[in-house]
Amino acid sequence: MANSFQEQLLKAGLVTQEQIEKANQPKPKPVEKTPNKNRNTAKPRPNPVPRPQANPQPVKAAKPPKPQSDLEQFYKERAQLERNEREETERLARERAARKKQTREQVHALIQGHVQNVDDAEIRYNFVVGDNIKYVYVTEAQQQALADGTLAITFLEGKRCLISAEIAAQLLALDPGKLVIINHPDDTAAA
Repeated sequence: MANSFQEQLLKAGLVTQEQIEKANQPKPKPVEKTPNKNRNTAKPRPNPVPRPQANPQPVKAAKPPKPQSDLEQFYKERAQLERNEREETERLARERAARKKQTREQVHALIQGHVQNVDDAEIRYNFVVGDNIKYVYVTEAQQQALADGTLAITFLEGKRCLISAEIAAQLLALDPGKLVIINHPDDTAAA
């Protein structure tokens, strides 16, 4: 069968007669190595004797550094300035982050210590945040205090918290960006 395939390749012009003859020649078999059964019988090598150096090299004296060119000096100074600016920027960012974290902890402690929410309150008090209407459940006394402006609403960890107006003022002094809702009755009477 192999011959018919070779003949087809020859007729198609894909191979020559020389290539077919070369392919039909027997290939030499690889010589297999027998594994050494007694590997531990190898002779130990003698310890190499350290040889003294024939010609020790004399130590060269340090060359004085060549003076820097103006361009090299300029690049070094510019790199130093850029490094100093980058370090200063990183330091300021770390300080800003530390101040922000400290402020957040103070706000959290202030709200946590003065929350006036009542768990079994049944009156739903609606208020507006941006374009959304939110609500919190309050008692009748808290509803009146919210209307009078003596209670305020803020958020802590996603929860709505009732706090006194004095604590709300302290919150805004600590963190002016904190969302605090206070009803000002003077504004509604004038309108």
